[in-house]
Amino acid sequence: MILNNQFLDALDEFVFIVDTEYKILAFNKSFSSLYFSHFNVYPEIGKEGLMNNSPNLGEIVKSSFQRGFSGERFKISKQVNGVYLEFTVSPIFDVNQKVESLVVSARETTQTNNLIKKVSAQEEKYQYVVENIHDVIFQTDAVGNWTFLNKAWTEIFQYTVQESINTPFYSYLHPDDVRKNELLFEPLINRKKKFCRHVIRYITKAGKVRWIKVFATLLINEENEIIGTTGTLRDITDEKVNEHFNELLLNNVRDLICIHNQDGTYLFVSPSIEDLTGFKPYELIGKSPYDFFHPDDLKLVEKRHQEILKVRGDSTYISYRFLKKNGDYVWVESNSKIFFDEYEIENRIITSTHEIQERKLAEESMMKALHKEKELNELKSRFVAMTTHEFKTPLSTISSSAEIIEMYAERTLNVDTENIIKQVKNINVEVLRMTDMMDSSLFLEKIEANKTEVNKEEIALVSLVQYIIDRQVRHQKDKRKLYFELRGTVRKVFADAQHLEHILDNLISNAFKYSQNKPNPVLILTFNENNFTINIIDYGLGIPQNQHKKVYSSFFRGDNVRDIKGTGLGLLIVHNLVKMNGGKITFESEENQGTTFTLEFPYF
Repeated sequence: MILNNQFLDALDEFVFIVDTEYKILAFNKSFSSLYFSHFNVYPEIGKEGLMNNSPNLGEIVKSSFQRGFSGERFKISKQVNGVYLEFTVSPIFDVNQKVESLVVSARETTQTNNLIKKVSAQEEKYQYVVENIHDVIFQTDAVGNWTFLNKAWTEIFQYTVQESINTPFYSYLHPDDVRKNELLFEPLINRKKKFCRHVIRYITKAGKVRWIKVFATLLINEENEIIGTTGTLRDITDEKVNEHFNELLLNNVRDLICIHNQDGTYLFVSPSIEDLTGFKPYELIGKSPYDFFHPDDLKLVEKRHQEILKVRGDSTYISYRFLKKNGDYVWVESNSKIFFDEYEIENRIITSTHEIQERKLAEESMMKALHKEKELNELKSRFVAMTTHEFKTPLSTISSSAEIIEMYAERTLNVDTENIIKQVKNINVEVLRMTDMMDSSLFLEKIEANKTEVNKEEIALVSLVQYIIDRQVRHQKDKRKLYFELRGTVRKVFADAQHLEHILDNLISNAFKYSQNKPNPVLILTFNENNFTINIIDYGLGIPQNQHKKVYSSFFRGDNVRDIKGTGLGLLIVHNLVKMNGGKITFESEENQGTTFTLEFPYF
C-alpha cells in the first residue's frame, strides 16, 4: 500500500518510500526540497536516486535499510554532506506478511547535536562540581540502598564508592542512631514534609564516629511513586567537638563569660552567672550592665569602658561591686577585650569575670590592721622619741655630776680618792652605754618608719674603708690591728657613705670586741665584675649554731658573750641598712672558731 502524496506533504518531516530494489515509490515536498538542496536534482519515482546521487547515503541504504526489509523498525543517525540526519525506518507488509517496501522519515539534527554538545559540556561542569564538593551527594533507591555517591564519601568515611553502591545506607549509621534516623525520616517517607534535615552519627571504615548533618528529599517518578531519596551529607564533627568543648567550658568554668555590644548591652551570658549573682542568663540578655553596678563604682567602670574602646586592646583587671538578685552586692574582678564579630560585622566586647568577695574582705581587714599598726608605730615613734629625750636629760646631768665629783676627788687627795674616781668612771661607762642604746633605738625606729633616705653619690671606697679601719684601730686599748686586703681592679662606686660607714663601724667593732686575745681580724675588699664585696673576718667567740636565726632580732645577744657590753641592736640596724642600699648580708660562724660577715653591693 502506497500512502497518498497529499498525506505525505502534510508531514513536516522528510518522508519517502522505497521498494525492495531501493527504488523511490513516493516522497513528500519536504523530502524533495531536502533532496534538491543536497544533490541539486529532484527525486524521481521509480529510480534509485539514493544510490546514484549519494554514495555515502547509498552505503546507509545497503547496510541499514536491509534491517527494515527483515521486518525491524529502527532509527539511525548519520551525517550526510555535513548535515546530521536522523532516519526512522518502518517496514510495510503485504497480505502475506512480507515486507514489500519501507517508509523512511528523516529530520535534520544539527541543532540538536549542538544542543547535545552544550548539555554535555554542562554535564561535565556539573560532574566536576559534584566530584570536588566537600559535602557528600547521594541517591538511594526505594529500599535505602546507595545508588550514587560522589568522591567526598570516600574522603570522609574511607569507604570506596564502588564497595558502597547497592549497600543499605543505614548500615553505616551509629547503632544507637538507627532508630532515631527512622523516626526522623518517617515524616518525609509519609510525605508530610518536602525535605528532611537532621544531625546523625555515622561510623567510618576505621570505626571512628563522625557527626553528619543530613539533608534529604524524595525522588518521585512520573506515576508519583517514591523511587528513592537524594540529598547531601555534611561532616560537622569539628563543629560538634568545638560546641561540646564550649559547652563544657561554659558549664564548668566558674568565671563569668559575657559578650557585649559596644555600649555594654549583654548579648551573651554564660550559665555561671546564676552561681555568682542568682540571675539566670536570659534575665540579663539585652540589658545594660550599668544597671547592676554599685553607684560608687559607676565612674570607675565607665572610665575603663572608654579606655577599652579607645585602645582596643586588653585591659588591666578592674574590681567593682555587682548587684545580686537578692539585692546584695558582690565584689568581682573583670578583664575586657574588644574583638571583631565576622558574623554580625560588628565590634564586640568580651569580658571574663570572677568573684573576689573573700579577697576584698581580707584586704579590708588587712587595711584596718595596717591602719592600726600604723597608729601603733606612730605611737611607738612618739614614745621612743619622748623616752630618748627624757632619758638623755637626766643622763647628761648624771654624767656632768660624775665629772664634777671626779675633779673634786682629784683635788682633795685623801685615802678614798682612788675608789671615788673608779666608781665615777663606772658611772660614765654605763651612761655612755645607755646613750648608745637610746641612739640606736631612735635610729632603728627611723629606719623602720621609712624616715631614713638613701643618698648615693660617687665615693672613694678604698679610702673610706681605710679611714674606718684606722679609726677603729685607734680605739683598741690592747693595740690590736686589722689586716686589710684589696682584691681586683678598683672601680667607681656610688653609695651612701654615711650608711656604709655605720655598717662597717659596727661589724669591725664587733670583730675586735668578740675576739679579744685572739688573732687580729681581717677585712677583704674585692672588686668583682658586677659588684663589690667586703668580708669582715674574726677568730673569736663565734655564734652558737642554734642561735643563727636570731642574729638580726632586736636586742639579740649570744649566750656565750658573757659580760661583754652591747645593745643587741647593732646587727639589726646593719641588716636594715644593707637592704635599704640594695645590698646583701650573709655570715658564717662556728662557736669558738670565729665569724665571717660578707657584704655584697652593686656599683650604682
